[in-house]
Amino acid sequence: KLNDDVIHKLAEKFKIDLASVDSPNDTGDIVSAAAPVQNPGEGFCPNPNCPSNHAYQVEGRKLLRPDRNTADPVGGRFCAVCGEVLEKKCPNCGAYVHDGAFCSLCGNPYIVV
Repeated sequence: KLNDDVIHKLAEKFKIDLASVDSPNDTGDIVSAAAPVQNPGEGFCPNPNCPSNHAYQVEGRKLLRPDRNTADPVGGRFCAVCGEVLEKKCPNCGAYVHDGAFCSLCGNPYIVV
């Protein structure tokens, strides 16, 4: 079982607003605890050759971790480094992106190498 302290720490880490969980929002819709707070303002560069994407390896597999702060420092439409059109949602499932290389909803990488 999770105590309140652990729940608050997890909510903070995954950017979940506990005040709005399972309660109606301004439109009357119920907000699900499974979905992190969505920030459609920051996008990532889908270009695998863009320097804003950092390469790393896991078990011999090359992966790319997008750096949204470098690619989209002001919430623009184009990558600040290479000029590519930014992605603001997961190309696989359409969920808003978060920090990291993989979508937490569908588990697929944001950038395919």
